[in-house]
Amino acid sequence: MDNHVKSPLIFLLLSYIAAVVVYPAGCEVPSHKTGHHSALYNPQQKDFPNERLYNAYLVIQRFKSTITSDPKNITATWIGHDLCGETTYIGFYCGAPSGRAEKLTVTAVILNGFSLHAPRLQGFVDQLPDLALFHAASNNFGGDIPLLTNLGYMYQLNVGSDMAVQSHRPSDRLGAKGGGEIGGDLGCITANIKFKFNIGVNYGKGRGIHPGATDAKALLLNYNNIAGQLPADLGFSKLSYLALANNKLTGPIPSSISHLQDSLFEVLLLNNQLSGCLPHELGMLTKAAMIDAGMNQLTGPIPSSFSCLTSVEQLNLGGNRLYGEIPDALCKLAAGPAGRLANLTLSSNYFTSVGPACLSLIKDGVLNVKNNCIPGFANQRRPAECASFLSQPKTCPAATATHAACPAGAANAAAAPADRVAKDYSSYVTYATLHK
Repeated sequence: MDNHVKSPLIFLLLSYIAAVVVYPAGCEVPSHKTGHHSALYNPQQKDFPNERLYNAYLVIQRFKSTITSDPKNITATWIGHDLCGETTYIGFYCGAPSGRAEKLTVTAVILNGFSLHAPRLQGFVDQLPDLALFHAASNNFGGDIPLLTNLGYMYQLNVGSDMAVQSHRPSDRLGAKGGGEIGGDLGCITANIKFKFNIGVNYGKGRGIHPGATDAKALLLNYNNIAGQLPADLGFSKLSYLALANNKLTGPIPSSISHLQDSLFEVLLLNNQLSGCLPHELGMLTKAAMIDAGMNQLTGPIPSSFSCLTSVEQLNLGGNRLYGEIPDALCKLAAGPAGRLANLTLSSNYFTSVGPACLSLIKDGVLNVKNNCIPGFANQRRPAECASFLSQPKTCPAATATHAACPAGAANAAAAPADRVAKDYSSYVTYATLHK
């Protein structure tokens, strides 16, 4: 295995996963040896193993020049021509894509917990064409979400629970054995980026996350200062894991998200300022196990297309401005041998009724309808508050206005028996990244 390929470590702390690169977010980065590469060193294309690494170098240097705060002095390592070194270019990981076995390129960028400040990510993430993973939670990156549709190279993403778990010192190379103590009561995840992007999770036997997912990309940008609207062409980015919680995103969820029906497993849009009608296209994500758009300003009824979410296990739409009936067909996703829905959070909206199948879910604690406008139910909004909202003009389509038929994948998922088990939140990739 190539010694130039670096491996990020991700640690399991209680019920959360914090993805970190070599050094946990709470640690100080030790001083770095840069050899003869001083800050004035300006490598030329001939100094790089191939043109792709040289182009990546130029992109990184442009981005570095925009960073206004770097409290951990991470960017001090971003000098010279060795993008794939052990102590240089902390946060950048190299691999050799299939078909270019001898040509390393930047395949992952993980800046989680570095507290970097930069006005935008455009011109950085979208200019690294071989990128498979970008994780940069707990920074302060302003601007809009970068367009991802030009990132054409896809990696295979396999996630399982019974892969070998190893502990590595920061200096260990990919594939090295043994080494290092991890303080505290921690489990360990190893992620290897080369021809494939593999994540092994020490959850215990029989508890994996989407084994066998292919052609995957992950964009993990929780806890940043990202503003503006979601890109209209978001659905053409071939994402499998999208985490944008705790930002300042506005505007609607783009209708193009339905094009991710064959690839998206988890989407986390929690705690933004998204608005507009809850789109029926969200109900086309038949492979999604987790959809969380809670704590936004979305409105409208729940579209009938949500009955197509036959793979969903966690669905959170709480803390919005939704109204109408909680549809019976949605609650039936938790019923029967194929029912997977283990948590349905619809609290703090303006719903006025529930379907018959929903009553048992409320009793079982699967469905949360607190702080709505449902007559006869406990813990609801004040009548005057409900009357004020419900008297306002409603412009969203009726629940059944736009739904035609479920994608074929929905029927396939519904036919597969499954146990309705409330999993720990840390067993979901995007929820796990909520740990700052």
